[in-house]
Amino acid sequence: MKNLTKEKLIKAGAKAMLAKSYHAVGIQEILSTVEVPKGSFYHYFESKEDFGVAIIEFYGDQLAKSITTQLTAQELSPRNRLKEYFLSIREYYSQRGYHQGCLVAKLATEVAEASPRMRTALKGQFDRWCHLFAICIQEGQQAGDIPAGHEPDALAEFIYSSWEGALIRMQVNHDLVALDNFIRYIFTYIIPPLRT
Repeated sequence: MKNLTKEKLIKAGAKAMLAKSYHAVGIQEILSTVEVPKGSFYHYFESKEDFGVAIIEFYGDQLAKSITTQLTAQELSPRNRLKEYFLSIREYYSQRGYHQGCLVAKLATEVAEASPRMRTALKGQFDRWCHLFAICIQEGQQAGDIPAGHEPDALAEFIYSSWEGALIRMQVNHDLVALDNFIRYIFTYIIPPLRT
């Protein structure tokens, strides 16, 4: 029961911070949403910063599961797994609108300088996700599906950083042009289909 309350608080916090921002969301708003007393919040979290770290870790776990599932789908080649991953997110935003983007990227621009603990948690999630991409890239190189001239970790970092930038442009422009450009350029020029 206790862990369920903690999870409810984290999920409500993640949803509210994605819709607004870290600083725009108050603890009382979260407590009202999940209908738990203030004492329950401080039983699980020492501070709002501690709550923010828990949200980053929760969101990071959810995204890591999604990335892992899609990038290990053996019915597709490694290159196509990467492409399908980004296409699936593009489809998600085309169905749900352009206003939210990535919570970890949003928090990074808002709190990374003010909170060393949150910055460390944010960096850990970005590094974790990039590592999952690097594994798929390396697998693709070994299979002859992705050009071998790229260092997997550096390419994963470049691809993921470019994607986060495209998500920011999507939010600002309220269209999918940046995501479409990302997919087209990455999969045409950076990791083009290899001819057999």
